[in-house]
Amino acid sequence: MIEITDLQAHWRRDWIKAPGFEDATTRVHWMQRGALYADLRIPTDRPDLTGAASLADLDPAAFAVLMRAEGFAGTITVDDSICTWERRINWHGVPDGVDAGRMSFNDAGGLIEAGVDADYTELWRKMPDAPSEAQRVACDGMEGVLVQSETGFLIGLGLPGTPATSPLIAALEAGRLPDGLAAHFRTVYAWGHWQDDDGIADLCTNPFLETRPVLRRTGQGITFEIVDFDGQERSLALTQF
Repeated sequence: MIEITDLQAHWRRDWIKAPGFEDATTRVHWMQRGALYADLRIPTDRPDLTGAASLADLDPAAFAVLMRAEGFAGTITVDDSICTWERRINWHGVPDGVDAGRMSFNDAGGLIEAGVDADYTELWRKMPDAPSEAQRVACDGMEGVLVQSETGFLIGLGLPGTPATSPLIAALEAGRLPDGLAAHFRTVYAWGHWQDDDGIADLCTNPFLETRPVLRRTGQGITFEIVDFDGQERSLALTQF
């Protein structure tokens, strides 16, 4: 029987399998502390950013590739080994259905997730940097979850209740830059590591934030170091709630 205490960890996905589909390359990180979690999924194929200074310089084809990423955060409940992820915020908008998986451990200690309402199986591996704290946070009109370990972090900042991104994706695939693209990329999901008091993003829904500090610990708390759609840099305080 899997309980919520069994899921307290930083998990990295090895693979997902479904009928006619298998993926072992997407970089997926899930960090859980208490009931709070954050999840980030970045495919290995990213657009060529050569010559681009910000998101505003990218064409529809590049954005269509970036939109293959996923990010969500909120709380979980576990009942009879079934984990349900409440997506308080979701990079692709309000999901169509319930996100729930039946959890079990295999003989090697890997965590197996089998879909309850969808036909899929995932294998998760526990990473050594166990999360030590998690907070609900707010910044720049957005809210989200920050999960931290001594060496790393995963943060999601978004807007609850946003509509599905399918119209944006359809426009991009048709070669158009739709209205609302800048507002969508204002929301951010990032996984990274602490370097002294700087939180360096290793993976992010905004590739222009990768390899640079996105969080900074100060005597007054934590700031979010944002780069806007047009490349403008700002430092904003994260508040807890």
